[in-house]
Amino acid sequence: MRFFLIIYIFLFSSSLYCQKKDFKNYDKAFKYFKKNNLDKSKDILIKIIEKNNSWDKPYLLLSNIYFIEDDIFKSSELLLEIYDVNNIDDYEGIEKVANNFYKKGFYSEALYYYNAVCKLDSSFCNSKIKRFIKSCKFSINSINNPVVFNPVNLGGNINSNMSEIGPTISSDDNKIIFTRRVEDGDSKPQEDFYYSNKVKGEWQKALPFPSPLNTSGNEGALSFSSDQSLLIYTACNRSDGFGSCDLYYGYNDINNLNFVNLGKDINSKYWDSQACFSSDRNYIYFVSNRPGGYGGTDIWISKINNDGFSRPVNAGPEINTDKDEMSPYIHPDNLNLYFASNGHVGLGDFDLFLSKRNDVNDSWNSPVNLGYPINNHLNQNSLVVSSNGITAYYASTNDGYGLDDIFYFDLPEIFKANKLNQIELEIIQSRAGEEIILKNVLFSTNSYDLISDSLFELDQLAEYIIKYNINILVEGHTDSIGNSNSNLLLSKNRAQSVYDYLVSKSVKNDQISFKGFGDKVPISTNNTELGRSLNRRTSFRVVD
Repeated sequence: MRFFLIIYIFLFSSSLYCQKKDFKNYDKAFKYFKKNNLDKSKDILIKIIEKNNSWDKPYLLLSNIYFIEDDIFKSSELLLEIYDVNNIDDYEGIEKVANNFYKKGFYSEALYYYNAVCKLDSSFCNSKIKRFIKSCKFSINSINNPVVFNPVNLGGNINSNMSEIGPTISSDDNKIIFTRRVEDGDSKPQEDFYYSNKVKGEWQKALPFPSPLNTSGNEGALSFSSDQSLLIYTACNRSDGFGSCDLYYGYNDINNLNFVNLGKDINSKYWDSQACFSSDRNYIYFVSNRPGGYGGTDIWISKINNDGFSRPVNAGPEINTDKDEMSPYIHPDNLNLYFASNGHVGLGDFDLFLSKRNDVNDSWNSPVNLGYPINNHLNQNSLVVSSNGITAYYASTNDGYGLDDIFYFDLPEIFKANKLNQIELEIIQSRAGEEIILKNVLFSTNSYDLISDSLFELDQLAEYIIKYNINILVEGHTDSIGNSNSNLLLSKNRAQSVYDYLVSKSVKNDQISFKGFGDKVPISTNNTELGRSLNRRTSFRVVD
């Protein structure tokens, strides 16, 4: 009997010894993990678990390693060794399983475990899980109904073995500006702006902007006005800054670059970044995490007036959520707002969204997710669309020349913006008060009766005036042949004919005025037929 008692005590004590927590080897595994030596860390953790399968910490660390290595099923299997899907006390652990599946894009598995959490704790479900359940269902449906998506790399003249991000495109589609993360030898990596011009349909070799736009520090998120006269960008930790990152602007003159801080009405002691101009140059949209918003980072709007920039207002709860909104881009049509968000229902981290409005006086409508595979479980951030309303540019880690490259693709029909016609392009590309010639508005010789071929262009102009609520001055001009007084009267009558036609197309008469100048404001010589034909013109200016 004594012999059996000794054996029992030995076995019991051996069992206790085997179940001891091996902190020494666990600490060693954790150090390997911190040094990113995952294989050695895994080997140690597996041996620890073999000796003691009731200690949670090795399971958690080993699960984390498999998650990093994208073995999501092995990672989740380890978590389910310590969390019971039927145990109410384990609801947060089951949430972790669901989150891991969700982060890797396994939406059906994530949905199963999110629903399991809701069965365990309904109040926790309502406060944290319901949004993810909606996103899982949306993601499954999106994958089953993909949109057309064929991205094309912009090529070696734009992309390099470094990281290119944050593209912006001019309204005439012939200039692209982007940020490149420059890594030069042993020096600290930093971000600079590059630009490329399109010549005969081909992008030229990208060149860096000179100082003082590019500095030894970081600059990013550059955008320019539709007439390309102004640049606005973000710079961080500067001596004249009001917060961590501030917005700066100045004239787009490569031979005389000079930029100033937008000031305390725009910049705060918080993070202010990622600005873009509306095409009418009346507003800037930007991102800030200042108080008074709906979440972490929100999209804010500031009106541009004669005194500068007004105090910004929040874009509102249709756009902003209790999470983060980023990288706003207003298409040149001024009616389509593209941005990124991790707060609206989507496929993962940041997704790309589109919000529309009917005219510039309307509020923005509820955003629409751009769908799969434009969006996926990874991070999609920053998209711009050319004036044709179809071609979109974005940065991606898809196979290319380096880390991040810039790609382009055609938007699916439902996400396209409006293609700008020639009149619209000339208006948004003109400087304030600049003359815009109506090239297709014609009259018979010595007559102020409009030729029928003129009406199409005037119809487009009328539509633009109504949609964007602008005011114009119509101008009539002649060449110098004939009597100056007669020329003045003819030019006035021709300007009035345009005025009368626009009013007949429902343009309010207080939005238009007209004036004749005769031969007093030539734009070319009157000594040649070509020069005189250029001087005989009907034009307009956008006025306040």
